Amino acid sequence: MRAERPAMSGGHRIVFVTGKGGVGKSSVAAATALQLARQGQSVLLVEFGHRSFYGPFLGLAVGNDAVRWRPRVQVACWDVEEALREYITHYLVFKSAANKILSNTVMKALAGAAPSVSEIAILGKLAAPMLHTWYKRDVDVVVVDGYATGQFMTLLRAPRGLSSTAAGGPLHRQTQAITKLLADPKVCEYRMVTLAEEMPVSEACEMFVDIHRETGQQPKLYCNRMLDIDQLPAAQTFSRAGPFLDQMQRIATRQHASMERLAQTGARVVHPLPLVPTLHVDAMLEQLADALEMAQAAQEAAP
Repeated sequence: MRAERPAMSGGHRIVFVTGKGGVGKSSVAAATALQLARQGQSVLLVEFGHRSFYGPFLGLAVGNDAVRWRPRVQVACWDVEEALREYITHYLVFKSAANKILSNTVMKALAGAAPSVSEIAILGKLAAPMLHTWYKRDVDVVVVDGYATGQFMTLLRAPRGLSSTAAGGPLHRQTQAITKLLADPKVCEYRMVTLAEEMPVSEACEMFVDIHRETGQQPKLYCNRMLDIDQLPAAQTFSRAGPFLDQMQRIATRQHASMERLAQTGARVVHPLPLVPTLHVDAMLEQLADALEMAQAAQEAAP
């Protein structure tokens, strides 16, 4: 077996981005990668699954191996079964023989029989540079376009769950190390994306508490697609636009209530992200990255 080193002795940071499906989680994750690259950091933007969202979205041939998107930003789509194969073969002496034995059919069967092992394989791959001297990934930050809500919590809870069932051995040691990494604010950061709507806000409030309980960290909350109501003229200014402007004011009232409810989670700040009215992906992501930078500057300036 290859030599291992203690957790948190090297490697890079991991920024998890999660949220209810449909809230713009993947766009915010991509904008986060841009934000960090603007700060001079090298970034790997990662998604999980068989099919890539970022491939058609960004116009790239995204696969398991990282491809260049922007200066200092690469994108990859990690297949869960491939990650599981890597995880298993790390503990086998003859890797070439193991690859022949561990066919795709075997991987699917194993993932179905022990789903937590798949979660550990993904987390193990993410954390590998911090856990193993032999694993190198030359980036400063990995931005993870994480699973949505419940599935994301399954991912976070998997190491602790398996650690409690494995009495000893490499699986027990690694799951304990991963659990420690996930709770370390110097290594892992959590960003939650929501909308100023009832159901997404309810789910975000619950998940905020769940992430805090599991990792001891408070995720940063981002309320996406916020309308800048303050810039609209008064209804009496344009009489024909009165009904439209009245509707915008009702939306503003709901947004304000949503922001207050999110603040009740205990989050230090709830960051508003604007609705970007454009069909151009690059322009939209650049504006979101601008908003993320402004949010970071405001938080750093806060007492």
